[in-house]
Amino acid sequence: MNEQDSESLESLRESSAFELAIKTSGSKAEVLGILQGYNLSEKAFTNGFPVLAKVAQGLPDIPDETAPLV
Repeated sequence: MNEQDSESLESLRESSAFELAIKTSGSKAEVLGILQGYNLSEKAFTNGFPVLAKVAQGLPDIPDETAPLV
């Protein structure tokens, strides 16, 4: 399975939006919210999107309150 082959992510546009949301997340908690929005379990995310899972793994557990907003 590659990162484009998920039943819940039917279109390239939706997949791109999903990828962007994960890559611009500020915390692991935010990623969990995104996964819930796409009805995607953590296991399915890790198995289906290993590169994005590594990105998410490097995020802090909670958002950094002192980080400047872009």
